[in-house]
Amino acid sequence: MRKFLILILIILPYCSLSSQNTTNSPTSMFGIGEIAYGEGGQYAGFGGAGIALRGGTFINYANPSAITALDSARFVFDMGVKGAYRIYRQTGSNNNSVVGNLNNMSIGFRLNPKFYVGVFLNPVTSCGYAATIDQDVVGSTTGAKMSSLFEGSGGLSKMGFTGAALLLKNLSVGASASYVAGTITQDEIQSTATAELVSKKQSFYLDLGAQYQLNLDKKHLMLIGLVYGLTQPLHQTNTLTAVSSSGGTTVTTNPAHGKRYLPGYYGVGVSYMTARWLLTADYRYYDWSKTETNESYIQYKNQHYLMFGAQRTFGNLYRYPVKLLLGAGLSNSYVVISGKKAENYYVSTGLNFLFKGGNTVSFGVKYNDQFNSTKNMQKDRALSFFLNVSFNERVWHSKIQ
Repeated sequence: MRKFLILILIILPYCSLSSQNTTNSPTSMFGIGEIAYGEGGQYAGFGGAGIALRGGTFINYANPSAITALDSARFVFDMGVKGAYRIYRQTGSNNNSVVGNLNNMSIGFRLNPKFYVGVFLNPVTSCGYAATIDQDVVGSTTGAKMSSLFEGSGGLSKMGFTGAALLLKNLSVGASASYVAGTITQDEIQSTATAELVSKKQSFYLDLGAQYQLNLDKKHLMLIGLVYGLTQPLHQTNTLTAVSSSGGTTVTTNPAHGKRYLPGYYGVGVSYMTARWLLTADYRYYDWSKTETNESYIQYKNQHYLMFGAQRTFGNLYRYPVKLLLGAGLSNSYVVISGKKAENYYVSTGLNFLFKGGNTVSFGVKYNDQFNSTKNMQKDRALSFFLNVSFNERVWHSKIQ
């Protein structure tokens, strides 16, 4: 176990903090890209719900206090990947793409009888797009237009530590401190000139969480969870390089790009559990009010997220059970283009297979789409696939006390 721990601690710092690119949507060119809201892990079938979930053999990314449920005699490692087939509509034409990458990686264990710790590496945002747009030629009296190719790639990831404590028998609190960093590259290519903006962003972030377990009777219990995070500015180093067709090159360091922030948020979740059933619901609010825009047709709006999940366990509860998960959710996009608001929904499902020693293999599928979209509005649909592996090593109490 010690050799395994040393190996992981050596590998994690060298894992790339650049993009975890899982999108090819044109809307990812705005703000800080497409946001990753912690979907994945054993509860990928719920599509992201998890503020009020906890368990002894997996790490919950939605609430840092949940690691106090880890088995006191186990060292837990969790890793997952995500792939997606996306269809998006831009300026009347449809395009599709296949994307995928590492989705989550973490380690968790008990440090002493009251305190638990974890190490994690997760995506925060993803930027990936390629779109051709016809623009009016400035000063033209004949209505001439020029085609521009817009391309972008990159994103932000976070690496950090989680600490959580059992304050009371049924009350846990936790915090995750993380370093967020990454590079986003955006190109505009015309017949007469090419411009490339490279933006390196970094910040530190703190997530807080709490969970309270209410035992209704011997067979039924309820969990209530809370999460909170402060708005945090992103420190940017921007470099703009422009090259004309005549060969002239202009490099501008730190051009005006608008202030960018990691959004502040809060969330509440509740779950109800029996031996074979689990029902859960989350509400989350994200504050984008401080993020600035350089484009008159772009606005950033605060975001509301409502998620639901249900799980049914089949087979022997104590020997290799199989769990079926279903999920659904609603949200609004934080990017508003020309006054047009995108309303999103998703449905999801998944299967968890439990093996000897508490090791688990989880599969998830999620379909997300938009409703109330107009003809000229950007539209994005995706079918996402998740694979997650949670495995653990049993250790003697004397090693971890």
